[in-house]
Amino acid sequence: MFKSIRKITLIILFVVFTGMLVGCQNHTEEPPIQQHPYAGTYLLQSKTIEGHDVSGQIVYGIIELSTTTQAIMTELDAYGLNEQTGTYVYTDQTVTLTIGLRQYVFDYDSTDQTLSYAGRLSRKEVTMSYQKQVSFIKPSTNGGQPFTERLFGESLEENFYNYAPAIVMEGNDTMHVWFCGNGESGNVTDYIVYRQGKLQGDGTWIFSDRNLVLSSTAGTWDSRHVCDPTVIKGNFKYKGTDYGYLMSFLGCVTNDSSRNEVGIAVSQSIEGPWVKVDEINPIANYYTSNEYTNDVWTWGYGQPSLVSVDQSGKVLLFYTKGVLSGTYQYVELWDLSNLDHPQKLNEAQITNAGVVNATGGADVINNADFAYDPVLKRLYVIKEDFPYATGGGTDWLTGANTVMYLNLDPNETHPMQTLFNGSPLRWQVVKSIGSNETGFARVHNGGLVRNPYGWVINPYQIPVLFTRSDVSNDYPDWPLKGQWPALHTYRIYGYLIEL
Repeated sequence: MFKSIRKITLIILFVVFTGMLVGCQNHTEEPPIQQHPYAGTYLLQSKTIEGHDVSGQIVYGIIELSTTTQAIMTELDAYGLNEQTGTYVYTDQTVTLTIGLRQYVFDYDSTDQTLSYAGRLSRKEVTMSYQKQVSFIKPSTNGGQPFTERLFGESLEENFYNYAPAIVMEGNDTMHVWFCGNGESGNVTDYIVYRQGKLQGDGTWIFSDRNLVLSSTAGTWDSRHVCDPTVIKGNFKYKGTDYGYLMSFLGCVTNDSSRNEVGIAVSQSIEGPWVKVDEINPIANYYTSNEYTNDVWTWGYGQPSLVSVDQSGKVLLFYTKGVLSGTYQYVELWDLSNLDHPQKLNEAQITNAGVVNATGGADVINNADFAYDPVLKRLYVIKEDFPYATGGGTDWLTGANTVMYLNLDPNETHPMQTLFNGSPLRWQVVKSIGSNETGFARVHNGGLVRNPYGWVINPYQIPVLFTRSDVSNDYPDWPLKGQWPALHTYRIYGYLIEL
């Protein structure tokens, strides 16, 4: 019996001891790793700035949340690829991204798997909405030219020039650029040249080969040069044919930059071919004006800029007048829906009130490009700054361009009618673009990046293209290989102004 009791005791001790071991193992076991429930890729669905939808200009925006705490926020648009890395934390209802010193607190909707943001960024009210994606493939990266670098152009060892760009953005990834250039190396004859740019996945641009789309016509008002293009979309009928695009340009018959005039041409396609409207050219006729004085050197009329009023046939034609009474900007309102019977509806001189140059001195508007902002009811301009820079073998070029705007009547019935009703208007300066901003000794012949109707794309961004030029001390041998002083260095670059 003693042996039986001992045996039972041993069994009980074994069971208790075993239970203690099991209990200890359960107590010390590591808990399972908690997975981050919001990890994945979220694709931008909408974005507004001050209530204005800017989603259309963005190729893609994504937020990538890792299974740890890393967050990557990426956005691609015409002006580059912006990728920012940071961290994130989450609760049941929010995901907070920390990127640098900035925090983005997103509300999370588990039903739709969306991240929603509303807050102030750069002193503006911004909203963003992203939705989780099972798979997302970024656009391919081919490697081109960044918006702020030389967009295109021949080798500086050749005698070609590119300047005075006119720009139309089509969608969010196609840029149409017309500019003034020569047809043959070493021959100073101005043509209107066209290139089409395609945005790449790395935020750079690749442009097509140059195409001469408009040239002088022998024996006519533009027999020497055609230059300074501007293009808008609309509805224009000419000789029974419908055209969707209108170009205006400068033409002349002289070699000394005098007696310029303004003409127009039409095309059914944005790429061309272009047909000059000979019956009414030049539409701004210097020789028939009361400002023409025979045998006296005057610059004339030129450097036009077109802006659509109704996205159809009514247009504003801006151009520079350089005459005996001075240099100033003029605007004419035309109905060009029927080019066989064009109608000039109004005209006015553009005010110089508030116009300054890069140093803050009083100035006038010349060699300018315009764009209309229908959201804030503004008219923007980029213009060259007087006086011209001196030294460096180039004293005929400006060192800076200045961007300004007019506040139009917010209650005006028709776009830009404020220009013609006698309202007192004053220009407000946005920014000057010169050597400090670009690193180039000469910054001239700028153009605003616009939509097909000559309107701004985003009321809180003003992208521009400008022409750069070097000076003699940029080269140890200025006339090397027959290069012309400065002219062969004219190339086109971009610059983005954030408002």
